[in-house]
Amino acid sequence: MTKNELINVITSLKIELKYLKKNLQFRLDGNDIEGTNEKYENNYPSLAGTFEAYAKMDNDTFKLAIKSIDKMQKDLED
Repeated sequence: MTKNELINVITSLKIELKYLKKNLQFRLDGNDIEGTNEKYENNYPSLAGTFEAYAKMDNDTFKLAIKSIDKMQKDLED
């Protein structure tokens, strides 16, 4: 692999990480547990307790992925 090809791969990776991070952040923001509880006055979530557990697991996964992407982006900049 030539130096130019390597630069192109790294640049492409930076762009992909940026959009992946944006997508994960969008999904994380969409899993607003407190907002859903307020919207349905605690009726809906209490009837479907799995909603909160599912959303919290997703949110934890998204936060971990975003943290990993931040680290990769920092490493690529150095």
